Amino acid sequence: MGRSRTAQVTGIGLLPNGTHSSPERELALTVVRDVLADAGLSPAAIDGLYMPAPRPWAEQKFVSTTLVHRLGIEPDRTLEVSTGGSSSANAFQTAVHDVRHGVVDTAVVLAAERSSIVETTGPYFEYILSTFDAEFESPIGLSVPGAYAQSMQRYCYEHDIDRDDFADIVVKNRENAADDPDTLFSDGVDREAVLESRPIAEPIRLYDCPAPCDGAAALVVTADDGGETNAESEDGREPPVTIAGVGSHHAASHFLQTHGEPITELPAVRRAARTASEEAGLEPDEMDIYEPYAPFPHIEAIITEELGLVDRGEGVTACLDGRTQPDGAFPISPSGGCLGRGHPPMVTPLYNYVEAVRQLRGTASTQIADAEHVMTTAEHGHVNGATATVFERARGS
Repeated sequence: MGRSRTAQVTGIGLLPNGTHSSPERELALTVVRDVLADAGLSPAAIDGLYMPAPRPWAEQKFVSTTLVHRLGIEPDRTLEVSTGGSSSANAFQTAVHDVRHGVVDTAVVLAAERSSIVETTGPYFEYILSTFDAEFESPIGLSVPGAYAQSMQRYCYEHDIDRDDFADIVVKNRENAADDPDTLFSDGVDREAVLESRPIAEPIRLYDCPAPCDGAAALVVTADDGGETNAESEDGREPPVTIAGVGSHHAASHFLQTHGEPITELPAVRRAARTASEEAGLEPDEMDIYEPYAPFPHIEAIITEELGLVDRGEGVTACLDGRTQPDGAFPISPSGGCLGRGHPPMVTPLYNYVEAVRQLRGTASTQIADAEHVMTTAEHGHVNGATATVFERARGS
């Protein structure tokens, strides 16, 4: 189906990653008010509300309905999505579709999560086990790091990679995030500290894992009226950012169960990125910045390969020689990504979108000069399903 309108982001909001004492519904309400203020809108303007479904341990279910009541609004569309780490990304792409096709005019996409309230050895682990195949994987106690450890080990074997070199990806991302007051970590980490951190699932160590935390983020998506955009509006608001392309794909697999595809490749990312790039009139390797959903360092390396930025097996080398640094040939995760910023999984895709908008507004903590296009990716599971979005600096901004 063709689109009739161009969607754009006109407001962003987020709460810092960390530990929050307020329940998710209060975090959600706060970030919605923040994003409306950034867009210069009142709650009455919202006619679409999109978000991930709450986690099993969340106190409040049906958060979208709660927000509708608390805000006193009557939207035409509300949606709660449950697709793991890509939940908020799929909510966002649905909002983009609805705005493009006139289903709604002003969509708010949000996510709020509190990982700090659940023990990883209790309800959380039971929830994680339930996401694996109930017949073949759950009974053996497979964990998320355990699944990713297998693909890291295989990647090292197939491409003759020194496992220790993945530490440089962690170091880069922690350094990128250190200057951002909204991230979990306020300082960097060196290679030695990464390699000496305690083992989690061989060959993955603690600092190779994304740190769970609390957080919230939101974006306002509206239709572009087709006019030129000033660098700053008369009331001081930032210019909108165009959503130039979206794509999604799900491989015929579930975590490590595939139909013969190697676990060292991410075909869903490749296909989703190709679709989003084509819609934007670009190639995947023509972006100025990349903000991938990469919860482990080897996943960042593989995504770099899937986007056509380097050849197979060269993703780690690209980090080692500086090509993925903020001043490199193709900056990867100048925000710090999952590894540097902290990782509330339901919120992470929206954090990537907020970073993309900040980069194109020129307000990012680790700003890339003269950026015109930013690509983001999101996943669920072992990147079996993925989305990709291309953000573009608006005309005249």
